Amino acid sequence: MADIRVLPSRTAYSMPGELGARIVGGDGHYLLDSDGTRYLDASCGSGSLIFGHGDKEIIDALYAQSRKLTLFPSRHFSSEIVERYAGRLLDFGPPGMSRAITFSSGSDAVEASLKLAIQHHFAAERPQRRKILGRNASYHGNTIAGLSAGGFVARRKPYESVLAPCAKASHAHCVACEFGVQAETCGVQCAQSIEDAILEEGPENVAAVIVEPIVGAALSAGPPDPRYLPRISEICRQYDILLILDEVMTCFARTGTPFACMHWNVEPDIVVCGKAISAGYYPLSAILVNDRVVRGPLARDKYFQNGQTFACSPAGAAVGLAVLDRLADGSVAANVARMGELLRASLRKELPSVLVDRVRGMGLMVGFDIGNRFKSSRTPSSDGFGDRFQRAALKRGLVIYASSGGAERETGDHAMLLLPLTISEREVQEATACLVAAANDLLETESKARP
Repeated sequence: MADIRVLPSRTAYSMPGELGARIVGGDGHYLLDSDGTRYLDASCGSGSLIFGHGDKEIIDALYAQSRKLTLFPSRHFSSEIVERYAGRLLDFGPPGMSRAITFSSGSDAVEASLKLAIQHHFAAERPQRRKILGRNASYHGNTIAGLSAGGFVARRKPYESVLAPCAKASHAHCVACEFGVQAETCGVQCAQSIEDAILEEGPENVAAVIVEPIVGAALSAGPPDPRYLPRISEICRQYDILLILDEVMTCFARTGTPFACMHWNVEPDIVVCGKAISAGYYPLSAILVNDRVVRGPLARDKYFQNGQTFACSPAGAAVGLAVLDRLADGSVAANVARMGELLRASLRKELPSVLVDRVRGMGLMVGFDIGNRFKSSRTPSSDGFGDRFQRAALKRGLVIYASSGGAERETGDHAMLLLPLTISEREVQEATACLVAAANDLLETESKARP
């Protein structure tokens, strides 16, 4: 009998196409395949593996806790390590936070944050406040609620018929401004579009605004104008709407501060964190809730109605504590600031601008656009630059995080480097050299393919 598989060519993976090299291990900041090839991992599990592969301290913490207790029914019992972790997490987070709840993925945590916002207004006897306001070119995870709130057109497309209607404001990607203004004339129209959308929906109907401080997959690390988040915070306070910051990709020193919102001294109502929260060693995420929400209408409710099997996991708490211990003295964040500045400067100087431009980002969340100069071409080779550039980088021993769509809806290619936060200057130089070589390889291929 023929071997029956779930998909014709794959048993465990969701993406189409041919499988690449078989990865057999990780060594520090590198991945190793079955042929012995080493790849500098500048994708890091979508930014999760902030200390790289095979970290003994975190592995030991997970092993020790797993021998004691991994799960328990948190509706009936408490756990010392979970409570201790929640306290440490609140101390690490933005000012004003007074409750932390852990989950198992960023998508779970986004979903929980939206539900909490709706329950907050429900408890205040404002049940009509159930609309969520998102933005164009944003991404909040792969659940139906997350896709509904987000504006990543390509990832939403197959599910449009079942997505909830969510109003959208402008993105805040300055290098691809939707309003076509220059930095010196910017009036932060992108922030005003938030208020315009609120007024269009009716403030009395809106529960929350959800924003990525720096957009990840949908725009590849586009920081906003420094006035943007403070202004959105003011707007949300004015209309008694909760501000949710999705920091799944930007938290835990990725941008050089514990949370990206700290760059602008913004105190959100709810912060969503994930990915780096466990350094990639355990499925862990969390929401942090501001004290004004905790002590608000919800204080009258006995429970937040959002139970999940892996919420409040002792094993996750042990890993989370080990990560916080590593970040406590600030040396990792300092390294992020130094290496991020070096990386952006090197890429701007050395990458061929005919193929790669708009190098941007904060800390070690660094993005760039690919193939802008080829947009006028109608040859087949002008499409899919992101995927082809990613393959070229792999051949040079570098794993990058490529994406497409975003600021230009379904068109446009871009990518990020999400290097480990403990990266060295030598490895930054290696990443730059690999990327430059890959860009030149692709340019040579394009020149041969074009008439």
